[in-house]
Amino acid sequence: MNNPDPVILQIGSQRHQGWQEVRVRMSLEQVADSFDLTLTERWSDGGDIRPVSPGVAATVSIGDELVVTGYVDEVLPDYDATSHTIVASGRSKAGDLVDCSGKDRRFAGKTLLQIARILAEPYGIDVIDTVNAAKPFREFTIEDGQPIAEAIERAAQIRGARIVSDAQGRLVIVHAVQRRIKTPLELGGNILRGSGAFSDRDRFNTYVVEGQTTGDDNWFGEDAASPAAQARDPRIRSPRTTLIVCDTPADSGDCKARAELEARMRWARGRGVTYTVKSWRNELGVWRPGDLVPVHDAFLGLDEELLISDVQLIENNEGRTAELRVAPKEAFEPVPVAEDSGNGTPSGWGW
Repeated sequence: MNNPDPVILQIGSQRHQGWQEVRVRMSLEQVADSFDLTLTERWSDGGDIRPVSPGVAATVSIGDELVVTGYVDEVLPDYDATSHTIVASGRSKAGDLVDCSGKDRRFAGKTLLQIARILAEPYGIDVIDTVNAAKPFREFTIEDGQPIAEAIERAAQIRGARIVSDAQGRLVIVHAVQRRIKTPLELGGNILRGSGAFSDRDRFNTYVVEGQTTGDDNWFGEDAASPAAQARDPRIRSPRTTLIVCDTPADSGDCKARAELEARMRWARGRGVTYTVKSWRNELGVWRPGDLVPVHDAFLGLDEELLISDVQLIENNEGRTAELRVAPKEAFEPVPVAEDSGNGTPSGWGW
């Protein structure tokens, strides 16, 4: 880019820019997005020293597009007699949920959205449900010392969903696909390099999930004592099987959703390609997790739409690049893992 949009760290009325290095990470695999900014201590607009302090509320924008809303976690000044730099690192508001833990607390008859809102409200974090996870839990417990984010993620897993942060710092209950992008990723075009991760080490042919629900007048006996369900990944050789025991009350439907989510999560982690591309932007704005994008990669035999699950925006002395991890959208959406379709992926790679 000849005149790239400035990266702006906004703290109150102060707008800090003029970075030496930038790294912003957004992902479907983490609750809080993060940023690391290396900046000069003196600013171009007036030359006054404007210190950045840890703990302050901040936003990160690229031009006029908001990317992260949260707090500065850490400030690392580095200086000598002639040079002065500061590294400012921070995360979305949900970073507090990752760090802070709670006391034993029980929820009965609450939905995932209600539980998440109750736990996030003291930290000033709004919660949005995009998947209509309306089924109430018979009982859900947060344990003494358990991180708040871990408890919310545990509840989301039972409902087959994920928890991520959006640009406004809100928690969002999602499956995966957010936008369909027309700008393609093309080997020989905007792709500078690619690296793949193809592993079956943590994948299984059969995922068995067992749970236990608290009995009542309408729910008792074997149904309440030993609910279970399973999901299969037919691309993995049999008899590779794993057993997962729910650590919170769950009925057979909950066990089924958790088993299918586990199969998809392990598929996504074991199958992915990271592309380094020339630009931070597509036709709809900054690249974001949840973007469904056309991929044309002759080396891997890919000519299909894939889902971006992880984005890292990087700026250094070599300029700006984006690292985009892509995987099949089905690895994140609430559908059973299907047989290999064999649609052009060369033998030896494969999804």
